Amino acid sequence: MNPIKENAPAGTRASFETQLNPNYKRLPPYGKQFMSIRAAGKVPSKTVMVTFDWDLAKAYPRIVIADDTLPDQLNFSYLAGLVVQVVYRRKDAHRVSGLVGAILNVNPSFLATFALDLVGISDAVTLIKPYESVQREAA
Repeated sequence: MNPIKENAPAGTRASFETQLNPNYKRLPPYGKQFMSIRAAGKVPSKTVMVTFDWDLAKAYPRIVIADDTLPDQLNFSYLAGLVVQVVYRRKDAHRVSGLVGAILNVNPSFLATFALDLVGISDAVTLIKPYESVQREAA
């Protein structure tokens, strides 16, 4: 008698009957690494870059938002208290507002956007939330 085979139908039945948590939000690429770092009580030493393009901000800690993903479907909790910059190209400008709103919900210590295509043409950097030091918040 094999207990694994006897339990398999019950396990299969339970998985089909179980509902997903409606508040569940998935992690974007590299989000799991940030969750591990934060769970260990550490923070990245550099600004965390959030981008829509795999070719941007490779030298920085970053997360990449896929084309088919809405920001409100993602978990950004690991960005709380961190310095964050959204780097994007003009083709993704329509997605920036939703992303900024979702990131602001977790309260980063600093948030700015950087439009790569506007360098030298217009204001490429937009300050969304100025830097707040930990000492000032505690006082």
